[in-house]
Amino acid sequence: MRNKIIQFLENKTREYYRRSSVGLPSDFPLREFAAQLWRGRGYVRHMSFSTRQAVERFLQEKAPRHFYYSSARYDQPGIDDMDAKGWRSADIVFDIDADHLPGCDNRVVKVTNVFGEEASFIAEECISEAAKHALSLYDILVEELGFPRESISIEFSGHRGFHLTVYLRDSDPEARAGQDFRRELVSYVQAVGLQEETLKPWIRLGRKRQLLPVPPLASMAGYRGRVARVAARLADKRLSGVFTSTPVQAARLYAEYREEVDHVLEEASVYAAPVVDAQVTVDTKRLIRAPYSINGKTMLVVRPLRAERLGDFTVSEELSPFAGYGYLRVKVLADTPSAIEVLGHRLRLRQGDRPKLPYPVALYLAAKGIVAPLEESGHG
Repeated sequence: MRNKIIQFLENKTREYYRRSSVGLPSDFPLREFAAQLWRGRGYVRHMSFSTRQAVERFLQEKAPRHFYYSSARYDQPGIDDMDAKGWRSADIVFDIDADHLPGCDNRVVKVTNVFGEEASFIAEECISEAAKHALSLYDILVEELGFPRESISIEFSGHRGFHLTVYLRDSDPEARAGQDFRRELVSYVQAVGLQEETLKPWIRLGRKRQLLPVPPLASMAGYRGRVARVAARLADKRLSGVFTSTPVQAARLYAEYREEVDHVLEEASVYAAPVVDAQVTVDTKRLIRAPYSINGKTMLVVRPLRAERLGDFTVSEELSPFAGYGYLRVKVLADTPSAIEVLGHRLRLRQGDRPKLPYPVALYLAAKGIVAPLEESGHG
């Protein structure tokens, strides 16, 4: 049964790569490439490609479960010895995973699959939360750190999180910066060591010049401006102006709507310090998933997104390259201890059942080792 599942998924992966191309940076000949194949647990490392046609030929022939390229550029990316590759520079990479968010680490259902591994399913609401963290991170990179919008790529990872990559030129000083710079960048993004009193600006108003509180405003520098921008996105139309007006107007509106504004600010503070995986950003030789490549954990695509899509991002069948393929009857190989969420569907699976599922859902569960394919219908 295990071999049948792998053969099925490998065939579907090859079918995808025969009609689709992955995204590659313009300097991809300087990048190391890596892949994990469907057969075998190890990775094929230290590959380099000089042409896009060579990349596409590899993907169509090997149909890898996962496909990566390095954040780093090398003089000789195809050499096995990392020290001999000749590191030149690296892009800045951020990774946001839903199961690392506060309150989401315990919203994971785990199932032992047919491969003898532990497959996990996270509440899809947590993936939407991760998208909001990604949007805040994008805002920080553009509005506070000054990176050009066009240099930042945002992708849904195809599983449970988001990647943001700041693509840099080989000659950029940030690209040649080491781990200390990248570690400081993470601390800044996550507002490490911020003093609470710095968030409470005041202003004197009126004839008596009384001291009145002013909420954070988008026009303010640093963390206060960051919180205000998040709050303006979260607030309804009536309150959003509180965070984008002048200090005098904001103070008056705050006095009128203080309880509601404080509630919005409390929510905004959650996203104003986005939760990122520090190890990913600090690493100057990180392998990152190629955009539009298959994520073999789910058979979804690593999908580039515009920033404006992040605010209301939801998980659905439309994220699958096999949406519209009809239905697939499967055999359930393992019980789920509770209901799981898969591409907008809530399912409780029992071993031995043979349900007919939407194609993207069936593929997702097959990649998790929870079901085996039986028959297709409506494929097109």
